[in-house]
Amino acid sequence: MDSQVFTTFDIKEFKALLNETVSDALKSELDKILNIPQDNQKQYLTRQETAEKLNISLPTLHLWTKSGLIKACRIGTRVRYTLQDIQSALTTTQ
Repeated sequence: MDSQVFTTFDIKEFKALLNETVSDALKSELDKILNIPQDNQKQYLTRQETAEKLNISLPTLHLWTKSGLIKACRIGTRVRYTLQDIQSALTTTQ
């Protein structure tokens, strides 16, 4: 049995639906790439790990941190980055 459903959208509704669908797909792919845990547990990455995930150099990561593009956490004398902060930096720059 072949059933077909036809519906009409105005351009604003279509754009909103398309935007939501693409955003969900991109978020899902970013979560896979960054290996973000689904339980929203905070995981801290070193500078080297963060630079490798973003495919950038350590000096570039330092510049992004100083300019406020990505947020860093200081734990004692060490600098760490959370996966959530990395993801939010990527999504706000798009």
